[in-house]
Amino acid sequence: MFKALSGAFLDELLSIKKSFYKLSLITILPLLCFGLIIGIFYGGVLRNIPVIAVDNDKSKFSEKLLFNIQSSPTIDIKYRLNSLKKASDILKQGSAYGIIVVPKNFMRDTLMQKQPKVTVMLNTQYILIGKMLTSAFMGSVMQSAAEVEYVKNLTTLQNPHATLNSVAPIKLQVTPFFNTYQNYFLFLVSAILPAIWQIFIVVATIVSFGLLFKSGKEYEFFSGGFIEMKIIGKLLPYTFAYLLIGILFLYYIYGVLGWAFQGSFTLVFFAMFLSVVAYQGVALLFFVTGFDYARSLSLGAVYTAPAFAFLGVTFPIYNMNGFALLWRDLLPISHYMEIQISQANYGLDGFLEMDKLLLIVCFWLVFIPVFYMFKRRVVR
Repeated sequence: MFKALSGAFLDELLSIKKSFYKLSLITILPLLCFGLIIGIFYGGVLRNIPVIAVDNDKSKFSEKLLFNIQSSPTIDIKYRLNSLKKASDILKQGSAYGIIVVPKNFMRDTLMQKQPKVTVMLNTQYILIGKMLTSAFMGSVMQSAAEVEYVKNLTTLQNPHATLNSVAPIKLQVTPFFNTYQNYFLFLVSAILPAIWQIFIVVATIVSFGLLFKSGKEYEFFSGGFIEMKIIGKLLPYTFAYLLIGILFLYYIYGVLGWAFQGSFTLVFFAMFLSVVAYQGVALLFFVTGFDYARSLSLGAVYTAPAFAFLGVTFPIYNMNGFALLWRDLLPISHYMEIQISQANYGLDGFLEMDKLLLIVCFWLVFIPVFYMFKRRVVR
């Protein structure tokens, strides 16, 4: 039995050494994809989003307002125009993401307390950018309004502290948990990379067995019995490789970059191992449905490619419908990500993670029909 397992393991290692395709699936390709994602989101925080200012007043007040807006690290007033139509054209071209319009008589109406209306138009096709600009514009405009109110009240109260309290009688302190710097690198990359990782696990598993059957050597490989051990032995090089890649990813995020990790790395590594094996079982299940190499790759792509959308990271779980929740439950990566997030951010007690670990282990049950179908196929 052990001889069959070790023989299949060594045979697959030799096959990987001879096949650049297989070797690239566990080295170059995942690392290139990871590097690309890391490079795209490395900035982490949105800065200097280009917007357009249309100042129809050209007064000291309007200049002060635009100065406060420009002072926001989120906003960069890239264009100053006199025509709203020209501003709209630039917005449609994608060269800017928002327009702020200061009305005529802005200074006069402000001093006369007529509440002049400053108009902000945003391209909310990009939801994240739209939300960031909305928050930044509101903060800048409220700051300008407070400054005007402060100057006006100061002439009456003649006391800077009393004047400040009259302008802002209530102080608000917002303390963000778990992502203190509100960095999108930690928020997105820590979920995108596992979503890509699970795609490579499925593809590599199908490629390993698909090429074996495509070459017609399956009967030779499985001759002599111990089919289950040979399947496991053939999977082991990929199990170790993708477990190592997952560990390197966590080391980079929480070691090299130094993001805080509150819980147990051992527990996350164990969940990672369970997830790798679970995806290998699912990949083989796709393959044994018809032992069709191309078709099983297509099924694997349909199954794994949309996974990121169902993790509950960018779209909240409680707003998902029944089908989305079902699809999410059918993905081992969704249960793994719950463990990774709860350990990294909350330091949850390991005992409370048992239900998620058991859910991942349940995917191992697919090896029962997989072994059965392989036996039916290769035993003459």
